Amino acid sequence: MEHGGVRGGRIVRRVAGAVVVAAVVAGMVSGCSSDGSDGSGDSGDSGASEMDRAWQENYCRELGSWQRARNSATEEGAESDAVPDGDAVVSAARQLPSAAYEGAGDDGSMLDVTVMAVRGDTNAEGEAVAYCSAAGFETLTR
Repeated sequence: MEHGGVRGGRIVRRVAGAVVVAAVVAGMVSGCSSDGSDGSGDSGDSGASEMDRAWQENYCRELGSWQRARNSATEEGAESDAVPDGDAVVSAARQLPSAAYEGAGDDGSMLDVTVMAVRGDTNAEGEAVAYCSAAGFETLTR
């Protein structure tokens, strides 16, 4: 009986060792793949964390939604009151990581660019779209 207990202990240790090795390997593999870069070249934010990327995606999604609503309202000949105010885009711009502001150009932060864009500045809107394109979210904007 004791012989079986020793053998069972060895099996448990082997299984436990294999689980530890598998966990270490899985951690190393996931660590390598979460560096923020997708291998597509110069995206301007290769060091961005997953959370930063999520805020950037949210911003670009809100920008695109605002653009579509604005374009729809102007195509239908709606009065200026029907044009969306862009509050959601401005709120999303406030959540962007500080590193994201570096791409805003001479006009200041992405928050500044966004406020100017929703007020009708087409150059600022172009900068906001360029920011989304550089971040890899160009398909979310107009």
